Amino acid sequence: MKGSRVLRAAAMALVLTGSTVAVSAAPGGAAPAPVSIVYWSGHASGALHRAVVAEVAMFNRTHPGIHVTFRAIAAQNHAMAAFESGQAPNVGLITGVSRYQLEKAHVIVNLAPFISGRNGLTRAQIHTWFYPVVWAAMHDPDGAQYLMPNEKKSQVDIYYNESLFKQAGIKSPPRTWAQVGADAAAISRLGHEDHGIAWTPRVTQYFDMVLADGGRVYRPGPRRRAFDLQNAGAVRALTMLRSWVKSGAMILTSGYQFQLDFGTGHIGLLIDSAAGYTYDKSAVGGKFVMGGAPDPAGTAGFASQEISGTSNAMFNVGTAAQKAAAWTFMKWMASPATNAYWSRHTNYLPLGPAAYQLLKGFYRRHPAEAANYSNPAHWWFAPRTPNDAAVTVALRAIFDKALNGTITPAQAVHQMDVTGTAYLSGKERG
Repeated sequence: MKGSRVLRAAAMALVLTGSTVAVSAAPGGAAPAPVSIVYWSGHASGALHRAVVAEVAMFNRTHPGIHVTFRAIAAQNHAMAAFESGQAPNVGLITGVSRYQLEKAHVIVNLAPFISGRNGLTRAQIHTWFYPVVWAAMHDPDGAQYLMPNEKKSQVDIYYNESLFKQAGIKSPPRTWAQVGADAAAISRLGHEDHGIAWTPRVTQYFDMVLADGGRVYRPGPRRRAFDLQNAGAVRALTMLRSWVKSGAMILTSGYQFQLDFGTGHIGLLIDSAAGYTYDKSAVGGKFVMGGAPDPAGTAGFASQEISGTSNAMFNVGTAAQKAAAWTFMKWMASPATNAYWSRHTNYLPLGPAAYQLLKGFYRRHPAEAANYSNPAHWWFAPRTPNDAAVTVALRAIFDKALNGTITPAQAVHQMDVTGTAYLSGKERG
């Protein structure tokens, strides 16, 4: 309730400072009809659905000149066909990878005129609303911007079973990857049904471990079209993971089975993304206390965090008034108060320092949710390429062989380097 009051006050402030859309007067002096726009977001259920429904309702209450109709449709999956049939939304939540096809087909709009316009964003707002890495992730390599930040999640968070920690004599949550391994081993010794870690392997989470161990993932350059995994940090991180699997301290799962396993009470730790928190908590169902720890540090002394998540795009449909209304809605959704509301209810990251300030009290009261936040100086985002899915599939197949001991970590990083670069550069296509 308190978060709703903060959001309501901030949203009203946006209205009073000119963040509205002009509408023409109705005949006979009647109140003008609001400009109607449609918003597509793929959050069809759970906490994320409830949060976006609440946000849209709040926007409509505080912006009488605009009415947003929300539909739980994944825009990146249906936008092209909807655009061609004249049924596209005015605003849609899309992935960073899908934007290239939509840009090329002129389905979405370059936001530069809106950002620099009368109802745009000042340099001070960009600086306080968004961390540099978040704002940079919105831009194409040539500098064009078709996306506005909406939701960003950390890829590596540690959630743990406080009851198993106490039984194993573990007195505090892990702060380093070495401590994660030691804690997992201690919990695995409790009994044959107990396991230290349950994990569905994600290559990007491994990349965070590589960087935290002082290693490299990509060759430098604005487009990052080649991997650079043949280094000591990459081998060291993969050797660590293989040792956990070999000793039985970590069991490998598929899909979201690790969340269900955690809910049984026999798994000590999870390696999950921030977006998985609400699902992990649901699996636990109050059977035990679930703690959280931030992304662990590696041997380099810091924690690395890839950030990802969908962003809002304006579709090339409707009147000028509808486009102006769409921009007002996108700007409001990215504003600190709205972002803080989203973070409190979904465990996604604050987009910038202003939202983080609004969340500091919440994080003090909710340490498990606070685990999603780490030093933004070590945040990074993956290269955007239409071949992204093919890269992931190719690397995962090699990664799994190393985890299961079919090939050595050194062999794996060599193969990942060569194969990944072929797909990332576009020489191979999925």
